[in-house]
Amino acid sequence: MSAFSAALEAYLQECRRIGGMPATERSYYPALRDLFDAVGRTLKPNVSATTELSGEHHPDLGLFEARRRPAAADGMPDPDRGVVEVKLADADIHAIAGGGQVAGYRERYGRVLVTNLREFLLVAPGPDGRSAFGERFTLAESPAAFEQLLAHPRRAADRFGDELGEYLTRAFEHQTEIVEPRLLARLLASHARDARVRVHRAGDDAAVTAVRGALEEALGIRFEGERGAEFFRSTLVQTLFYGVFA
Repeated sequence: MSAFSAALEAYLQECRRIGGMPATERSYYPALRDLFDAVGRTLKPNVSATTELSGEHHPDLGLFEARRRPAAADGMPDPDRGVVEVKLADADIHAIAGGGQVAGYRERYGRVLVTNLREFLLVAPGPDGRSAFGERFTLAESPAAFEQLLAHPRRAADRFGDELGEYLTRAFEHQTEIVEPRLLARLLASHARDARVRVHRAGDDAAVTAVRGALEEALGIRFEGERGAEFFRSTLVQTLFYGVFA
């Protein structure tokens, strides 16, 4: 099991435990913080989440780089990697993301990761400077589907762990403008890893099988066994990404 999958399994297990008792959104902060920290430890510099933000009306969590920084006048500097707004699983994530509270956070902190525990949606500045919805990731389409997911955390972690980890990596590193080649390289690599996971999950889907047959015919080779299947997935993803930039 990958580190991302292990982190998601722990998150889902904690959500299941909390869901068995009267709970508010604050009850889920530690579980989300641990999930975010597990992803943040894979970044350079490391990124960590905290609920200890200053002020009366502050976001639920802040995302900070692991580096020394001068203290702000109120004792707490602004988060380097944006903030997180948390609601319960029955909330409409688009309604939250489009509301005035998130717009205010986005204006001050640059970007906001909105979650209702089962979905994640990044809100960042658009071309006109106003809030724009960015990439979204869905674990479950409804509260009922989320409950079913929580009943089998290991199975869900195996299915979604790596994809969610890559999504959160991109969310934590999101910039309105990509000003360094290394950031573009990391972004493309993250999407490529995502694509490989999805092709692997598709398995013997008819469309994938047809592409595999066409590629074998074009290259004059056969992708046999698990090693051959892995080589096919890697070749397919590389070909698609090369095609985008050709």
